[in-house]
Amino acid sequence: MKKVTLFFTAVVFLLASTVSFAGSGVKVASKNFTEQLVLGQIMVQLLQDRHIQVVDKTNLGGTQVNRNALEQGQVDLYMEYTGTTWLTHFNKKEVIRDAGRLYEKVRTIDKKKNNLVWLEPCQFNNTYAIVMKEETAAKHNITTLSEWADFIRENPGKMSVATGPEFYSRIDGFKGMMGHYDLDFGEDIPDSDVSKMEIALTKKAVRDGKVMCGMAFATDSAIIDYGLRVLEDDKNYFPIYNPAPVARQEILDQYPKLAYTLNQIGPSLDTATMQRLNYRVNANGEKPSSVAKTWLEGVGLIIKKRK
Repeated sequence: MKKVTLFFTAVVFLLASTVSFAGSGVKVASKNFTEQLVLGQIMVQLLQDRHIQVVDKTNLGGTQVNRNALEQGQVDLYMEYTGTTWLTHFNKKEVIRDAGRLYEKVRTIDKKKNNLVWLEPCQFNNTYAIVMKEETAAKHNITTLSEWADFIRENPGKMSVATGPEFYSRIDGFKGMMGHYDLDFGEDIPDSDVSKMEIALTKKAVRDGKVMCGMAFATDSAIIDYGLRVLEDDKNYFPIYNPAPVARQEILDQYPKLAYTLNQIGPSLDTATMQRLNYRVNANGEKPSSVAKTWLEGVGLIIKKRK
């Protein structure tokens, strides 16, 4: 009986140790697309370099999967975009076009309602964009959306567009953008000059000359790959999508160095840099973990180990 008791006690101890070990450390998550995988690996590797134990939960799933996991304590932090939380998680209708003001509103609401803490945001803004081939834009002296709108008014029937179907008709998408830049939706660019397709194909349509302009995201690697020009949103129409680490207050209390460490990421990540990092994964076939490591070494956040 004594042997059985000792055996049972040992098994319980081992199981308890395994459970404790499996749940220990900071659980870092990410969404399941290139940019998020790179951002997730940047956080994972930086924390590991600072001797903070990490459980790698990157590539967890889509936006709502990550948000639910964070709110329920299944993960401890992930990078989220200010505009996504404002418009999707908080279901706000107002579009705030000042990055600092939007960040403060999101940060304040999430802390008060959910005890979630927004750390320092990255410099880049992964918002919507209108792109043209560099040579085409240069030929017509188009660098801004205001100049794009002027060209359309002065050259009826000359501008063709590739866009995602949902983005085209949404009031906060292409339709709203037309009005914001004093164009008549459906008239200044007739529907016959609009090609609706998967977003992944819109940049290719521009590259191949099938249309003059198309929709993209500001940090899309295809902008580099295809030699495209992002037209400046000079009247600040598009929503702002600055990413920042969002963490549970409990994990910040448990790991005092966590906030300070993660706050070092944002200042060095601007839009051009994020484009290049995405390009290395999408065009060059590099692994997000490798891209994250070399970026961290390049900006001096971790020291490259000598062989």
